Amino acid sequence: MKKLFLSGIVCLKLCFGFSQAIPNSLHYTCFRAEKPLKIDGKLNETSWQKAQWTSLFVDIEGDKKPLPTQATKAKMLWDDQYLYIAAELEETNIWAYQTTKDQIVYLENDFEVFIDPDGDTQNYFELEVNAANNTFDLFLPKPYRNGGNALINWDMKNLKTAVHIDGTLNKSKDIDKAWTVEIAIPISSLNMDDKNHLPQDLSFWRINFSRVEWDFSLEDGKYIRKKKENNEGVLPEYNWVWSPQGAINMHLPERWGYLVFSTQNVGATPINFTLPESEKLKQIAWQIYDKQKTYFAKNQRYASNLTELSFDNNDYEISMEATSQTFIIWVSDKAKKTFITLNQDSVLNVRQKP
Repeated sequence: MKKLFLSGIVCLKLCFGFSQAIPNSLHYTCFRAEKPLKIDGKLNETSWQKAQWTSLFVDIEGDKKPLPTQATKAKMLWDDQYLYIAAELEETNIWAYQTTKDQIVYLENDFEVFIDPDGDTQNYFELEVNAANNTFDLFLPKPYRNGGNALINWDMKNLKTAVHIDGTLNKSKDIDKAWTVEIAIPISSLNMDDKNHLPQDLSFWRINFSRVEWDFSLEDGKYIRKKKENNEGVLPEYNWVWSPQGAINMHLPERWGYLVFSTQNVGATPINFTLPESEKLKQIAWQIYDKQKTYFAKNQRYASNLTELSFDNNDYEISMEATSQTFIIWVSDKAKKTFITLNQDSVLNVRQKP
């Protein structure tokens, strides 16, 4: 029952329609830690002090919505064993009551991590942590939009997390300042597709972060999610993210940010990262994909050609074939050295000529 409940509530929360305007994905350079980090939530090590914070989180839809009322930022490091993630969340009322692993953590305020190591939108990972340091980790073989089911019995083996609270937990009579999350994700645990995801210099993963924040009321001194005026359910949550999705849906992995690895120790000169041509081709393919899904929702069939989708781009070679229920998109550069294919099930392939 828990798995079925999860699938239903995730789709209610995150499986809204597509947006035609896909935001530009942010990127973050992840340098090596000088030595292994102690996971205690305090970020005292020199490596953490040298690591740069991300930009402040924004609403999941980007500039369509106001900026968050409380600041959130993150930073990252890595070594041969772990991807390290730290986040600082300003919070005037810190509360969390779920303390059993793999409860539905985002039904309270939380911090969430989404990782797709090879960037194909398949076989990706999610981790949620609340202020009580309770965790909820899951693996998705494919996105919910394509019929994927969350595997909540999967665990990140040897995961380490810690929370430090600048304030008091679950005490409503005072004003808190912030809580800090520190995470060490074993790189070896992110291998469900049997691929080697060990970072290389200038290799990159797709990653994003989300902070779920709820309006609250107090009942006998206990925090609860605030109910609607008619008492039919609770007010919707806020979704504050690092790299905006352009839609209220974290499960669009092609819209996550880029985590760019450097083999230099933290503190080195920043890297001028430029998207490779293959990523630019993928972006074009995903734009067409979204248009097809929007077209299908309106017409109950896929468009048979690009003209029906009002799509035109002269910078690349683009073609498409479709039936009423299927489609495949081809995109290549003008020199035809890199080819991208993408179908209705989000199956993406990249082929490059030597």
